[in-house]
Amino acid sequence: MKRHILIIEDDRMLNDGIAFALEKEGYAVHSAYSLGEARKRLGQQMNLILLDINLPDGDGREFLKNVLAGQPVPVLFLTARNSEEDMLKGFGLGCDDYITKPFSIAVLVMKIGAVLKRSERASGKIYADGELVYDFANKTLHKRGEKIELTALEVKLLEILISNKGMVLTRETLLEKIWDVQERYVEDRTLNVSIHRLREKVEVNPEKPAHIRTVFGIGYKWE
Repeated sequence: MKRHILIIEDDRMLNDGIAFALEKEGYAVHSAYSLGEARKRLGQQMNLILLDINLPDGDGREFLKNVLAGQPVPVLFLTARNSEEDMLKGFGLGCDDYITKPFSIAVLVMKIGAVLKRSERASGKIYADGELVYDFANKTLHKRGEKIELTALEVKLLEILISNKGMVLTRETLLEKIWDVQERYVEDRTLNVSIHRLREKVEVNPEKPAHIRTVFGIGYKWE
């Protein structure tokens, strides 16, 4: 499960150097050299954002305050501003760490790992496979960066399937789990309809499902 990191830094050499180091660590890295480019990148779910303060088209602090406010993604400031006043202002706006230039790339990588661990513990389990990102805590699904609306029954089915990834779940098992949680009887026909609708929402090509696979005569499994 790759974590996605957005680097918003107009110094191309520094941006590319950070990206190279993070890709070696297994992260999926996205680079933006201005706030305008960053806005276009925000359609995709990010796990962490590295944000410079002095950018050619604006102030990173205002971007954090006006654009990123309320989004459940940790933000680390990268900046040459190293006064105590600047740091306090950054933390006051909600950044998760404040890294002053020049800095060690190795230390930056360690800080990113620590912030991601704290964030994931706080937000609960997140499933991501490149196309789909499901947040168990907030019950939200994004497909290729677009939020997908789910019914309560579809949420429960999705969570059961993802939590048992690779395992074949019989129809009886699925019906029992849904019934136990929803506290109401779910008919076999309702399960068929719900699986079909969920496929329409999560699959890129519902006719050739890559995630919700039918095991004929038995049930379903998540791949």
